[in-house]
Amino acid sequence: MNPILAVVAVAVVAGAVIAVSARDARIVVLALAATLILSPLLADPIAAPVGLAARLIGSILAVYLLWIAIRDRPVTGPVAAVTVVSAETGGSRIGWPAEALVGVSAAVAGFAAHGLGAPAVGPALASAVGFAVAALAIAPMLTGRDVLRIGTGLFLLLDAGLVVRVALGGTPAPSEQLVTSGLLITLGGTLAALAVAARTDGPGGLELAAESGSRRQRAPDAQPLDPVRRPPR
Repeated sequence: MNPILAVVAVAVVAGAVIAVSARDARIVVLALAATLILSPLLADPIAAPVGLAARLIGSILAVYLLWIAIRDRPVTGPVAAVTVVSAETGGSRIGWPAEALVGVSAAVAGFAAHGLGAPAVGPALASAVGFAVAALAIAPMLTGRDVLRIGTGLFLLLDAGLVVRVALGGTPAPSEQLVTSGLLITLGGTLAALAVAARTDGPGGLELAAESGSRRQRAPDAQPLDPVRRPPR
């Protein structure tokens, strides 16, 4: 087993665990960036420099679009007071230890099922990482209530499919890396646009829809006339 490949595999799974567990949107985006940037290094042999550069640029640009959407933004109040609004996501309901256990269990299953019954060209560690990241992506997609959490699940599921493809078919060609880069940028731009729309519609959060019960109702300007009370003569 290649020790460098093992270190990269642990780093990718750790980044996915942090991405689905943290509540601070900035930590989620940074952990997601680590997962997307390190995932192409799981190929053995390593990808060609042109294809690898395209994949890294696509991952960095996709994450940077999310970073622009979730960074702190000032809001001016009625008395010219400036309030800094930070974006938060739902985070994990079971905590990071349970998420890490899910990832490790799925990694063991992926390592044992390397090749899925057929001869595999890529490394077994890539199969283990792909299964782990896919398992971690299920909860954010099914239970997420904000744009960033659901988007994190989509990014991790896409990355898991790409890593499993490396485990089965070997190192991807530069043209395939270029197509993957475009897909990552498209997904990042779409999620960033949805995040900006969510923060603009609500009080600065990333929720999918504002609660209807939180709307303020204005009191009527005219007061009803009391029929018992008569005007003075």
